[in-house]
Amino acid sequence: MDSEGRLQRIESKLDQLSELVGQIARVDERVVSIHKRLDRHEKRLDWLEEQKRELETVVQQGSASTKLYERAGWIVFAGFVALATKYMAN
Repeated sequence: MDSEGRLQRIESKLDQLSELVGQIARVDERVVSIHKRLDRHEKRLDWLEEQKRELETVVQQGSASTKLYERAGWIVFAGFVALATKYMAN
């Protein structure tokens, strides 16, 4: 009788152990899927950073040429104002 009780306890502990192993396997699958998602997000962030750098370069180049055109426009405007005041003063 005593050995039968011990066997029963061993079987129940083995059942608990098999349940825990199943739970650990599910947790491991979740961890793997989380790592895959993180890798995908890291790749997306890297791509976005690269796109941002390219846009910054384009904007800086456009900004320089825009400043040049703006200065030229002001020079032309100032020339027209000077001509207008010269001929209006006469």
